[in-house]
Amino acid sequence: MLPLQADLQIAGAHCALATNSPHILAATSRWHASARPRTDRTFDLELLLDPSLPNDRDVKSQTHFRGMHHLVFATIGSHEVFTFDLARRRVVGAVSQASASDADFWNSHWLPITIGVMGTTVGVTPLHSACLDRNGSALLLAGNSGAGKSTLSVALARAGFSLISDDWTYISTTASDSLDPRAAKDKLTVHGLQAPVKLLPDAVRHFPELATRTPRMWFNGELAFELQQNEICGVPATPTTHSRPRWLLFLDRTIQPGCDFSSISASEARDFFESSAERLPTQLPAAAAARSSAIAAISNCPAWRVRSGETPQTTAQAIRGFCEKN
Repeated sequence: MLPLQADLQIAGAHCALATNSPHILAATSRWHASARPRTDRTFDLELLLDPSLPNDRDVKSQTHFRGMHHLVFATIGSHEVFTFDLARRRVVGAVSQASASDADFWNSHWLPITIGVMGTTVGVTPLHSACLDRNGSALLLAGNSGAGKSTLSVALARAGFSLISDDWTYISTTASDSLDPRAAKDKLTVHGLQAPVKLLPDAVRHFPELATRTPRMWFNGELAFELQQNEICGVPATPTTHSRPRWLLFLDRTIQPGCDFSSISASEARDFFESSAERLPTQLPAAAAARSSAIAAISNCPAWRVRSGETPQTTAQAIRGFCEKN
């Protein structure tokens, strides 16, 4: 029934795609990889194009999720539906012709959501942090919601870093015989999805060119601008999709002037990432253990708290100088 197949490589995970639509194959071609055997990092994605479904939908404001144990159900509008089976590492969906042919829907919206939901089950751990690369070394920028990570990420990209992700970063590990998280961190790779940058409306204070744009409401209730990286980062788009972690910075906004760096412990970094991780169902103990192991490994990278009362541009220059010295 789904005669067309392709192997996709998404943030270190292997997706075995099956569909009845050549339009879906073409729209997801950015992720296509050479054929590869199934491993414990493989999940199935079965997509049915149903031509009877209406094409009138707004995927960014009419997407809704419900969960029950190891199952997650998603609807787009009133007709398109997906089921994520975390225990069986399988996703099944039925979409309209409009979605099937829409590369932006798959590349910027639905495949990032899919790896966000399924990643932990296939050894890819989502971290709520931005990620930037400098000469092959990655800076992970974390902090509470509203701290200004996305705005600072754009400023860092304009200051000479390569933006990998402004919101969610995905980490995977290569095989290691060591059980020591300090050794395991050397096996880590951080990945991004080349997704558009989302900036809150107050970012217009720092990037006046946003004044000509209109923010929109997203399915999580957030009002934000959406921009392609080359539109806002001010440099030619040379996508960097993965790197090796080197620095962890935790951003704290303050009203006090200046930009101060203070080291924090691995346990503090681990506690932050664990507390911001999505809750996993009790039916997935192995996935929960693997995620905790990956978080422990990434938390052993050198970590600092950055308290800044400066503009994103000034803070970015301070971080650039700090990284050059450390």
